[in-house]
Amino acid sequence: MIAGLLLGASAPAYWVVQVIAATGGFFGGFEHHGWRPGLVRGVTGGLLYGAALLAVRALTGWTDTVDLGGVPGLLVVITALAGAVAGALGGAMRARR
Repeated sequence: MIAGLLLGASAPAYWVVQVIAATGGFFGGFEHHGWRPGLVRGVTGGLLYGAALLAVRALTGWTDTVDLGGVPGLLVVITALAGAVAGALGGAMRARR
């Protein structure tokens, strides 16, 4: 929700929240043993994160401070892919430990 609000309020703050979310995706994957379950967790988290971000964006109706490339729905795909990578890395690191 915060990222969706920041999308229309402050580009630098939006990007800071994106980094925090990616870090959270890594540590979410770290809760699983192996990259596959971490990947599943990351995809799920990324889909939910991207969908919630776009829902808040639509509800506020604010003008975006970050260019979403003309296809806002693509953001959900990007967050799912980023979540998959972060979660898989976290799961793989957990398996190695």
